[in-house]
Amino acid sequence: MNSRFYKMCCGFLSMVFVEEKRGLIGMIILGVLGFLVVVGVVAGVYFYNFYVFKEVRACVGEGEDTMIPCEVREDCLEIFNVSTEEIKGAPDFIRVGFDNILESAIYCEGTCFVGMVRGFDAESGNLEWLEECEEGEKEFVMEIRGKEGLEALKWMKSKS
Repeated sequence: MNSRFYKMCCGFLSMVFVEEKRGLIGMIILGVLGFLVVVGVVAGVYFYNFYVFKEVRACVGEGEDTMIPCEVREDCLEIFNVSTEEIKGAPDFIRVGFDNILESAIYCEGTCFVGMVRGFDAESGNLEWLEECEEGEKEFVMEIRGKEGLEALKWMKSKS
């Protein structure tokens, strides 16, 4: 009887420890998977909101007097046939950046002043990658994070 009791106890104990090992392994796997999910979420939030993927730089030179009389800036925009219609549906960061560059490049002080803009080609719409602006130029930098990149991508897809 003693040996029978011993076998029964050993069987019970081995069953308990095997089940504990299975539970422990399962908990470890769940812990690792949970950690990976948390790291993925934190990385996604960081890259979407904070990481700067690209900086688009535009440089505006000193405005030259065109000797064309004006009363308000809109007169100069009309004379030089500058329109903001193309960027009406653009994301805010593009519209604001474009408006700031345009405001610095074309202005009215009794006559129209026009400054040279480097950083993008207005005719083709292509960007030039500038490292820095030259002396005397005003610098405008648009930082493109994940959020802005996705907004710009949606806008460009909607245009085509």
